[in-house]
Amino acid sequence: MHRVDLHVFSVGGEAKEAVEQALTDRRLTKTRAAYFSGSMTEAAQKYADEASPGLLIVETRDRAPALFDQIDRLSEVCRAETNLILLGAHNDVQLYRQIAKRGVHDYVPMPIDPAHLIEAILGVCASPDETRQARLISFIGASGGSGSSTLANNVACQLGKLYDDEVILADLDLAFGTTGLDYNLESPQTSGQALAQADRLDDQMLERFLAKHSENLSLLTSPGDCESASEVDVASVDLLIRTLRRNAAWVVLDLPHHWTGWVRHVLDASDEVVLTAVPSLASLRNAKSAADVLNAGRKNDTRVRIVLNRVGASPKSEIRTSDFAATLGSAPTVVVPYEPALFAEAANAGHMIGETSKGQRVTEPFGKLTALVSGRAGTEKRKYGKGLGLLEKITAWSSKPVLRWST
Repeated sequence: MHRVDLHVFSVGGEAKEAVEQALTDRRLTKTRAAYFSGSMTEAAQKYADEASPGLLIVETRDRAPALFDQIDRLSEVCRAETNLILLGAHNDVQLYRQIAKRGVHDYVPMPIDPAHLIEAILGVCASPDETRQARLISFIGASGGSGSSTLANNVACQLGKLYDDEVILADLDLAFGTTGLDYNLESPQTSGQALAQADRLDDQMLERFLAKHSENLSLLTSPGDCESASEVDVASVDLLIRTLRRNAAWVVLDLPHHWTGWVRHVLDASDEVVLTAVPSLASLRNAKSAADVLNAGRKNDTRVRIVLNRVGASPKSEIRTSDFAATLGSAPTVVVPYEPALFAEAANAGHMIGETSKGQRVTEPFGKLTALVSGRAGTEKRKYGKGLGLLEKITAWSSKPVLRWST
């Protein structure tokens, strides 16, 4: 399961103690809890000025219709990804049904049954629903040496910092991957070994394979060995990715620059595809060809994001950005200027660009790309304003629309 931030609002000590006891369960060790005094009124006041967590547990002693009004007010200030569990003083079947119709994740009557509460929390933290899997972001170069790996490394690092959530960066370029070199950190086991054992790879085994770069970023580095076969079994890569996605909020894949069946399969399955090109004729041709093919199958998904990298390296001979955009049919998602000294300094130190105090011209496009591929644009690390609300309209059951908490 991936880590979930959990906020608890309690009127008395019983609710807080019950949650604390539930979180001692071994299956909930990756939750991060914060406790506050009050009920839904206080919660609504708090999230009017800051981001709501992934899971919100609130004790309430109200009945309908006051309870429904409070849910509506709270929904107006919470993120759509927030799940709500209510701890109620009334063991009322009709009340429970009305709350369930509104999409509240669960209602636990008091006195609290620890098993019921644990089950409710696990329903959020360890949901098998595919929508709760990590967002899969794949990086691939349109030509050799385009800088795709550098982009993947920096975006993975910034995701964890900006959104304070877990990221796994997996280098699937088995022969020539450089993630270990770029971070100056090798994982205990490589991506090649993980693929070889994908059918028996579980969450605990994966944890032993990963290298911890920071609280929010883990690495699965490549063998970096030309003896490793570049062809990968599609079933194995599916199993590996499925395991990775259960253990983070984002999985960033650094893919090799070659168009094979398994690479195409991974790209088609990705939530985001970032294609890195440089302003040369060959790179432009490859970027357009790859984007056209991939976008044809992404009619209901985000289109391939094309990054134009190393702009300004050869001002007299390189293709102008405007001409590049005209050929593609749209402007590149971001344009990264050529800053060889900055990148060399960071690479030699095993640092990412965002970890240095220099290079504002480079960090800005990196930051923009990170926000776009995150799926959480505008929610950077609790510096949030009011969003559209956590409940969405699904039908009209009264004079007010029925709204649904995200599950």
